[in-house]
Amino acid sequence: MPEVSPSRFVSEETTSRNRFLRFWPLLALLAIQALIIAIAPSTAPSSNVALGTTGAGVTQGQSAAAGSSSTGGVTTTTALSGAEGGTGSSAGGTAAGGAKTSAAASTAAAAQAAAQSTTHCSGGREFPSSLVFYAPACTPGTIGAADPNNGGATYQGVTGNTITVVDYYSDDGPEVDAIDQAQGQYVSYSGESLWDAAMAKFINANYVLYGRTLKIIPYQGQCQTVPPDTTCLTAEMDSIVQTYQPYIILWVNNTLCSTCYAEIAKDHTIGLGGLGFSDTLSNELAPYFYSADQSSSRIETAFAQWWCSQMSSVNVPSRTVKFAGTENSSQNFNGEPRRLGVISTNDPDNENTVTSVLAPALASDCGDKIWHTYFYSQNINTAAQQVSAGLAAMDTSTDPANSVLCLCDSTAPQFLFEGASSDNYWPEILMANDQLMDLDDTGQDYESGVACPSGKNCEFSGAFGLSPIDPQPPAGSGPAEAVWKAEGETASLNSTLGSYANADTYLEQYLMMANLIENTGPDLTPDNMQARAPSMGSFGGGATGHQLLGFAPGDWQWTQDDRVVYWDENTPSKYNNVAGTFCQIEGARFNLGQFPTETGGPPVPLDRPPTC
Repeated sequence: MPEVSPSRFVSEETTSRNRFLRFWPLLALLAIQALIIAIAPSTAPSSNVALGTTGAGVTQGQSAAAGSSSTGGVTTTTALSGAEGGTGSSAGGTAAGGAKTSAAASTAAAAQAAAQSTTHCSGGREFPSSLVFYAPACTPGTIGAADPNNGGATYQGVTGNTITVVDYYSDDGPEVDAIDQAQGQYVSYSGESLWDAAMAKFINANYVLYGRTLKIIPYQGQCQTVPPDTTCLTAEMDSIVQTYQPYIILWVNNTLCSTCYAEIAKDHTIGLGGLGFSDTLSNELAPYFYSADQSSSRIETAFAQWWCSQMSSVNVPSRTVKFAGTENSSQNFNGEPRRLGVISTNDPDNENTVTSVLAPALASDCGDKIWHTYFYSQNINTAAQQVSAGLAAMDTSTDPANSVLCLCDSTAPQFLFEGASSDNYWPEILMANDQLMDLDDTGQDYESGVACPSGKNCEFSGAFGLSPIDPQPPAGSGPAEAVWKAEGETASLNSTLGSYANADTYLEQYLMMANLIENTGPDLTPDNMQARAPSMGSFGGGATGHQLLGFAPGDWQWTQDDRVVYWDENTPSKYNNVAGTFCQIEGARFNLGQFPTETGGPPVPLDRPPTC
């Protein structure tokens, strides 16, 4: 935006020899400064909007400080030249002093006008919500303008004109990369670097950053991540902090290493972007951890409520297994009371959430329990042995789990489903997934490849449960592609980030970060960011067609609600027009405490229709 000339707001006048009039510039300046202090204190944006309301309703404040003014980054102080007294005063001296004072006053007025400007806003948002539904509320200020009153170096990674973010890129190895490619989730280092540049460009052009420019530095990790070499990884996090001194370390869609985020927090640096981690973790690491995903604590609490309202045989004995596979005539679970088995990773945070959140919630809500558990290592080299051990834990000789909940990353089910079908074990397959199992590309991959080489009678064909993500729009019509095109990028986004669907998950993490930074105001610190995060308000939820996004005290993972879905192998996906999609049932999305009671069980069709 072009720089605004101070002459737009205050006209320069010359002084007269009249003794009273000689002092009018000082009086005018004092009045202007008093007005600035009264109407625009140096505070961060504020809002009274609570979770459950739309972001468009957020009311933002202004930020300005009196006492100095700036044009083109040059700070000017004000003083009265040629003060009355003695024979040395002259009309010429008085006129010069008045001119300087008036110019300074006009500069202060221009700065104040810039701080109050909303000319960049669209429909009460920073940019059109038609582009991204979680576009933040309109924030007064001039995008890209210098702000000498922003406090300068308020924290590590923050100066008067820059905010430094490091994007940690990890390669999971050729075996996992091959699966990720099939699921549309593989991203190369060059692709991630290209995305980082486009995101920095978009954020700097569309957010009020109080005189600062966001700088995103791609960093290619050197440590093994599958399985995670935590000793190497934590040392690498320390090295990144020491070398780059970032405000934030961003590790997008990391499901592998809660210990890494703990190390980043130990270094008093914000970590952002993990999937499938708990509220316990984010609160222990506060104010140094955020994710745009739903916390494992929340989705497992939601699962317990849904299970007790619609699935449990304990509180409603007539509710029995209904959706198990029938391929093994000697072990047909349908009609039996449900016995829940749970499979999850052995990341300490993931394992603790199953035992400390899910199990107590089931007991409290309906007196039910987890019959069997298995916690697997994210080590593809021991997949065969782990599948065998996991199935042995589920399919016991006396009381096998006949409903199995997979709290898994998107890779592990490939091996689990293949092993289960080979062992002729066909329980109900349940989901409460916050690690991208619920993308259409991923579900389609479970109907082929390692999970089901024949493409027929696949374990995943009858899957159903909870999904926190939005229904997928047709490929190329989602928010990430809209932002990509808005920035004039010519490379294929589908190739750059593996798929359009994966790009949408990336976008949510990056723009959550930008929303948080802008919402904090000029005094950018982790404590201030966390204190003000709830004032961002919320977006989506209910019948809006979008996930509910928002923060609350003690709740630092953005996604709040879920939809009930079933997998339909027959219905073509609206995303890619390939057979297989997640079909939403029961109407709107549900937050905690909102799942309806279904005495006969969830309305999942036994025979999947050709359309849903």
